[in-house]
Amino acid sequence: MGSFKAAIVKSMVAITLVAAFIASAAQGQPVDDANASGTAVIEGETRYITDLIFTPVRTGPGGDYRIVNKGLPSGTSVTYFGTTDDGVWAEVETRGGTRGYLRAQYLQTETPRATQINTLQSQLAQSNERAERLSAELNDVQARLTSISSEAGSAEQVLSDTQAELAEIKRISSNAMQLDQLTKELSAKIENVTSQNDLLLLENARLGDRVASNQRLEGVLFLVAGIVIALVLPRLTAKRRRPGGWR
Repeated sequence: MGSFKAAIVKSMVAITLVAAFIASAAQGQPVDDANASGTAVIEGETRYITDLIFTPVRTGPGGDYRIVNKGLPSGTSVTYFGTTDDGVWAEVETRGGTRGYLRAQYLQTETPRATQINTLQSQLAQSNERAERLSAELNDVQARLTSISSEAGSAEQVLSDTQAELAEIKRISSNAMQLDQLTKELSAKIENVTSQNDLLLLENARLGDRVASNQRLEGVLFLVAGIVIALVLPRLTAKRRRPGGWR
């Protein structure tokens, strides 16, 4: 039981950590001049402040223009309206309606790493909770299975004892009427015990199927974890650091 629970938790943690590495490796690059990058400028799209510094917003494309927002923290989303011809400044508008310019190098199209990490941490917590629920459910099912197996064994013993008692009564009884009455009572008792035993065996089979289903789920989780790791590890080795952020 403990190994099943640990396996479920480890597989889910592995999948989540691999996803975190993918998100870090695939982090978006700072916005460059549209002509240099070869991509079309989409005015009005959402972009994000990079994970570098608090970025001020100015009234115009230059350091001598008045600051209208002292600093947008990393991860802040803004509406993007394009860059200047030299690709140094980008025109943006904050969620609060402040419109101005900031350095284009501090913008990126992808969700920042910090936000992605928070999301992955939340998903990891949910996965751990689900793994704990599955393990608790599996423990409960196996406990019930053990109890039912014990009850079935007791019922079989009662049936065996009753049959032995009936045989003994038939052997020693000389009164036909008493023998007939006792036989009927014991036969009814045997039928009742047999019926209960059949019900217990049916419940035992149902719970056995449920345990098998949970074990198949664990196998699928191991397979998915293996596939994800096999696909991602080669990509992680290609990750490299560039000045001012990750690439």
